[in-house]
This record gives sequence, C-alpha cells and structure tokens, in this order.
Amino acid sequence: MPIRPVSKNLLRQFADSLKEPEFWAYASWLDVATRHRRTRLGFLWFLAPSAMFLLVLGNVYSHLMRHPAAQYLPYLGVGYVVWRFMLQIVNDSVSVFTTHKAFIMDGHTRLTDFVLRSFSKAGYQLVFGMIVVFGVMLWSPEMSVIRMLTMLVTLPLLVINLAWISVCLALVGARYRESHEVMGTVMVVGFLITPVLWTVDRFPPDTLRGVLVRVNPAFHLIDIVRAPVLGAMPEMASIVYAVVMAALGWPLAAWLYGRYARYVPIWV
Repeated sequence: MPIRPVSKNLLRQFADSLKEPEFWAYASWLDVATRHRRTRLGFLWFLAPSAMFLLVLGNVYSHLMRHPAAQYLPYLGVGYVVWRFMLQIVNDSVSVFTTHKAFIMDGHTRLTDFVLRSFSKAGYQLVFGMIVVFGVMLWSPEMSVIRMLTMLVTLPLLVINLAWISVCLALVGARYRESHEVMGTVMVVGFLITPVLWTVDRFPPDTLRGVLVRVNPAFHLIDIVRAPVLGAMPEMASIVYAVVMAALGWPLAAWLYGRYARYVPIWV
C-alpha cells in the first residue's frame, strides 16, 4: 500500500471512507461472524447479554422501584441497548488508533476508517440488542411496535453526535495513553447517574437534582431515542441539547482533526 499524507479535511475523509466500506464494515462483520462460529449457540450469544440484563435486572428493578414490568422492561431495554452502543463507541474510540498502529505505520492513514470500524462493531451489537427489545415490545401489551420506526429519525441524530465525539476522543487517546483508563472510570460513573436503570421522572427539571441530571449529555442522547419509542415526546431540552451539540461539536472535531491528525503516526 502506498504511503500517503494524512488529509486535514475531516468531512472528505469520512466521505471517502463511506465509499469504501471494505476495511471498516466488512472486516468488522467477519469479526462478529467468526467470534462464536464454533459454539453450539452461535449468533444467539449476541442476544444473551441484552436478554439476561432485561430478564434478571429488569424484573428485580421493576419490583424495587414499583413499576409495572410491562412498562419498565421496554424503558430499561431501549435505554440499556442505546447506552451499550454509546459505551462501546466511546471505549473503542479512545484506543482505536493505538489498536490499529500496524495499519497506520504501514501507510493506511485515512484515520476515519478506524473510527468507522468502532461504529460498525457497536452497530452490529446494537442490531442484536434491538432484536431483544423488539421481543419485549411484542410481549408488553402497553407498547406499540410501530413506535420503533421513530428510531429511523432519532438514531441518525445520535450517530451524528457520537461521530464527532469519537473523532475527538480518538485524537486525545492517541496522544495520551491514560485516556482509556480515565474514560473507563467516567463511563462507569456515567452509567449510575444516567437514567437507564431508574426513571427520570423522579427528578423534575425544576429541582436541583433534576438540573444536575440534565447536565449529563448521555441523558439527552438516550432521551431523544427512547422517549418516542415509548410513545412520549423527548424533553425539549434534549432536542435542543442534541442539535446544539452537533452544531458545535462538528466544527470542533474538524478543527482538531485538521490540526492534529498528521501527528497520529508519531504518537502511536
């Protein structure tokens, strides 16, 4: 492979990567397809984490919080699957350039390929998780499966925000190796303060705790996806938050990429 300089244009790099999905999409699918190839359950292993989480924790927490299981399990299911998608992308992004050091040193310097590879891995897991959520929606008499079609609009907005976050984290992770440990700790704490296991209606927006909860960007990114699926409108603050994040985040990511992407082969 001929060595080429790192491009400074982030959007052009993403466009070129999307035109050539062999490295980030097909290769990731091969990883997924071969991971449990010789096991008896095969692809069912990809359904197991989400299914066990809902069946065990869902029933326990619905009892502890005194929510009807028919209402709580879809709430927990969508929140958990979206959170897991975000978690995988954040964790992979921080170390994605160092993980693919051999490719970068070999001259593969279109760095957006590696970022998209993190998205494709998490995306396949998201699909399997949504299969479990779909089953919960069918089981719950209070839910409408048709509402899941709203994710055709809300998931792209989530991905748009995660994309610029991923680029920024990947650059920071390449420069500072301890970033992976820091983000791991942040995401553990983030899971506890994000309304995944608990419902946000316990903290009204006009209270101090409600304000602190809504400072968390993960809450808004989950809310814009989960609320329509459950037949409710996302909080207006969540819609504004997600749009403003995208409007401010992409210029920041483009500037950081243009300024520092050329140093990645040195850093890794």
